[in-house]
Order: sequence, then structure tokens, then C-alpha cells
Amino acid sequence: MMRQVSYFGNPWLGMFISTNDMHTLVPIDSMKKVEDAINEGLRTEILKVSAGDSNLLGIYMAMNSNGIVLPNIMRDEEVDIIRGTKLNILISKEKNNAHGNNIAVNNKGGIINPNISHEERKKMEDALGVELVPMTVAGYSTLGSLCLATDSGFLTHFRASDDEMADIKSILKVPGNKGTVNTGTGFVSFGARANRNGYIVGEATTAFEMGRIEEALGLIR
Repeated sequence: MMRQVSYFGNPWLGMFISTNDMHTLVPIDSMKKVEDAINEGLRTEILKVSAGDSNLLGIYMAMNSNGIVLPNIMRDEEVDIIRGTKLNILISKEKNNAHGNNIAVNNKGGIINPNISHEERKKMEDALGVELVPMTVAGYSTLGSLCLATDSGFLTHFRASDDEMADIKSILKVPGNKGTVNTGTGFVSFGARANRNGYIVGEATTAFEMGRIEEALGLIR
């Protein structure tokens, strides 16, 4: 099965793609090889869209199978495309609008940048249908960039402490592990996307790293 792919030669494909168990959002100019990898690795319907004319969907959007949090830069035509997913849609007014960077979420729980306002966090919880717990991991607040979460497991930054690992496990209600992507980077969501069906990773990700991903996400049968 094809797991490794790049976006126009860029192995940080998680910056450009957002997914849940049913849909994967990709840039309008997404290549066939990326879509083929999604079909094989994630097995979802593919929707082509932009975020305020940007291709950085993974940076700007946070989603699970209940809802999606979008940035305030979205155009009406872009939101209309996403309405086709039937997800709860929140266009957040939060000034820290890189929601994919700030939120790591599955269908059981989520962790969120503690700098997000309480008011906006509550709106995000309503849209996503889960509690979002503010915390930091390995000294970083951009939790969506360093934690890859599904309903089967999670992978997070290799410098996460044992206490942080225990907290994430309790919040997301799934087991997990530490790891890297693209030959040693701890910001695992930048280089990978995953759901309950499988995962895709950047082309610079090693076989050892892929093994850690599969183990952490409960994909080893």
C-alpha cells in the first residue's frame, strides 16, 4: 500500500491536508499521486477546496467526524464546498486562527493551545462534539502540529514527558506513543495524516518511523 507521498516535492503534506474518517480536504491543485495515496491510505472521499485562497488546509482547519473548525479568512464559496461533508461547521473568530496547528482531536476528546480564548474554545467544543483540554507538550503550545490523533491511538512529539503522555491518553481516551516523521521531526502532524482506516506520510519518513506510527495508531493487526 502506498503510504509515502509529497505535495509538489514537499514532504510536509500534513500542512496541506486535513482529514477525518470519512472526508479528506485537499488543495485545489492537488496532484493525482496525492489523491491516490489518500484513496489507499485513508480511504475517504476527497474534496478539493482552499482556505481564503490558501492551500494550507492542514494548518488552518481542525476536524473530526463530528465537525470542523475553520479560520475567519474563509470565503463563502469555500465554506459551501465543505457543507457537502454534513459536518458541524464553525468559522471561528479566534485571532490565533491556525486551528490545525492549535488543536489535536479525535471523536473522543481533544487538546488545545492554552492561548485560545475560553469563549472560542467552548464554540469549538460544540462544533467538534468533544471537550478540548488546554495544555502544552514538550514546551510547545501548538498541539495540533505535534500530535496526530485517531480513535485508535495517537502519536506525539518525541520529547513529550511521561506525565504529558498520560494526560493525552486520558483526554483522547486512546493509547499512544512518541515518534517522529520525515527523518527526525517531532512535529508529526506536519508530515502525516491519519484516520481509523490508515495513514499517509511525507516521502522523507523512514521505515522505522512508519513502524512507530503504525504501532502508536493501533494499525498493526
